Amino acid sequence: MTTPTRTLAALTLAITITLTAAGCTAATDPAAAPKLIQHVHDVAFDPDGALLVGAHTGAYRVDLTTDEISLLGKTTFDAMGLTVQGDTVLASGHPDPANQDHTFTAPNIGLVRYTEDGWEQVSLAGITDFHLLAATPAAPEFLLGLPSDRAVLAASSDAGQTWEDIGPLTARDISIDTMKADVVTATTPDGLMVSRDGGETFAAVANAPALIVLTADPTVEEGLIGVDAAGTIWTGSTTDGAAWKTAGHATGAASAIAASFDGVVAIADEGGVRVTTDAGNTWRVVIRTGASR
Repeated sequence: MTTPTRTLAALTLAITITLTAAGCTAATDPAAAPKLIQHVHDVAFDPDGALLVGAHTGAYRVDLTTDEISLLGKTTFDAMGLTVQGDTVLASGHPDPANQDHTFTAPNIGLVRYTEDGWEQVSLAGITDFHLLAATPAAPEFLLGLPSDRAVLAASSDAGQTWEDIGPLTARDISIDTMKADVVTATTPDGLMVSRDGGETFAAVANAPALIVLTADPTVEEGLIGVDAAGTIWTGSTTDGAAWKTAGHATGAASAIAASFDGVVAIADEGGVRVTTDAGNTWRVVIRTGASR
């Protein structure tokens, strides 16, 4: 799950986008081939427009101008949940067995954040593994998380320093609207659900597809873009009477989707981590993943 901040308008047009377009063809020159990073769990964008990738071996930053890939903090760990709050990268997951200290505490690292000085512990060290994290520019201190050890939605109102379980929830992904922090969506076994009280209570979104992963679309009122179990991409909204439209297909199962300030869209699926800068007309692979997740 990732919270976008701008421009997915073109994806809401009534067109079909094929993610396996020519732009996704892998380079034949081994030196130019995208890097292989297995088990990608999440994708997001930083304020500079670089792509962030949470994987089994750490959190990576991809410069989409040069395609240079760097490991944040030069630290390996199993980055499960990943989100951006302001100019801060937040993550959760598990430590690398060779890298366990006061920041990355076994068995669960709780919440950590990345700064220019490296990774630092925020809260819940050794206690919690958030498989999903969500933030929103509409409320800079507000965070939501899905802990892996219990079917609840956890919330923080102080940028992750303290947490409370606000209610039961079994979900694969969560998202917070970019304009209305009280509007929270979740992909659940019972279908797409929406909360209008910050995650306290949820109700089904009428006529919505059964999405697996999703992200907020800030160009549409309460807009969403998501992918279902069959790999079909959908665009729509949680407003009453909203129409849902298909917008192409992922390659196999998708593990995450995100959008940048500049309208770059990224998806992680079985074919790799790929990005489009032209509303899906062409895509290019920036990371090879094999069978992700």
